[in-house]
Amino acid sequence: MSKAKGASRGRIHASERSAVSKARARGFEVLRRGDLGEVAFLHKAMSLGLVVAEPRGRNHSYDFIIEGEAAFRSVQVKTCARMWHGLYRVCIRHRKDSVAVAYTESEVDFVAVYIIPLKTWYILPVREVVGHTNLSFRPKGHPRGDPYSYYREAWHLLREPDGLTFG
Repeated sequence: MSKAKGASRGRIHASERSAVSKARARGFEVLRRGDLGEVAFLHKAMSLGLVVAEPRGRNHSYDFIIEGEAAFRSVQVKTCARMWHGLYRVCIRHRKDSVAVAYTESEVDFVAVYIIPLKTWYILPVREVVGHTNLSFRPKGHPRGDPYSYYREAWHLLREPDGLTFG
């Protein structure tokens, strides 16, 4: 069967894609970025000597389990790739019955946030994210400072007996 002159070879120009197709592509981008964050977390945690386990399936509220000194810690990994108005905004939520909800203390112990452009990790105890569905992180040197700077590269929190020892 011959093709009409000037006909496409099956490719659809981005401007001609449907809204559904664009949403699906964005969904795959988000999943890919999440997968990259999880692999980066696994690499960093293991390189620091942490014992890491990954639950099977996608029906858990956490991505990894870390063996601490006296207990196991559940960790949810979130990843951010773009700055928006001078801040890195990260969605700290999950879906329950198709509704976006914040994490609770019964679902996860820590949220690890990876800011890809800065190659920076924040290890946040769940008490810092309860009730929030988004958090904003400021880069070093931001005039207003970073309210989460204590948790920047705070991998030690995953090792401590209660996970929340300071100082």
